[in-house]
Amino acid sequence: MTPDLPGLYADAVERVATLAAGVDERVGRRAVPATPAWTVHDLLGHLAGAATDVVDGRLDGSPGRSWTNRQVVERRSRTTAELASELRASAGRMPAGTLTAAGPTPVWDLLTHEADLREALDLPRAPAATWELLLPLVVAVIGGRPRVRGFEVRTTQASWRVGVPTALVTLDGDDYELLRILFSRRSTEQIARVSDGVGLLEPVALFGPRAA
Repeated sequence: MTPDLPGLYADAVERVATLAAGVDERVGRRAVPATPAWTVHDLLGHLAGAATDVVDGRLDGSPGRSWTNRQVVERRSRTTAELASELRASAGRMPAGTLTAAGPTPVWDLLTHEADLREALDLPRAPAATWELLLPLVVAVIGGRPRVRGFEVRTTQASWRVGVPTALVTLDGDDYELLRILFSRRSTEQIARVSDGVGLLEPVALFGPRAA
């Protein structure tokens, strides 16, 4: 069955916007563990700004650090309720083809940052469908990179092949934890606590090693 990516995106937008609208100034200053350079407010500024930039075609530097940091800086003075409104409005104009394109899409970005936000706010995970859909797509993209050193990684739930396996990695965590590692959401020390394969997992992470 073909996944309903536009529907998944719309549901995630509503969850994130609802959370954002309830964030006060104090919580907005809280650091986000998965993206240590950002506060909760910064993360929400990026999500609102990224959705607006995509629909407006303002993509110079995308998806690099200068692009995301501009979104954060431009929205520093806005309330989280305003950021929630912007996210909803821009997401409502998002072309469906943008959400269903091959490779990383706004769906990937939003679902990943929703997990970042929930971890920062000490909230339960998003619905399991979010990472169950995303993980195989991410594994396929990483495994298809030129010269990637392939391996098989066994989580507490399943076994995943990254490229052509030449080594076996075990992970004392579920598929959600593997996805967080592959999205550079875990530090070297955090990965080493749960896996014997930090030397294989960290180099293939989408955004490289995460700052401690």
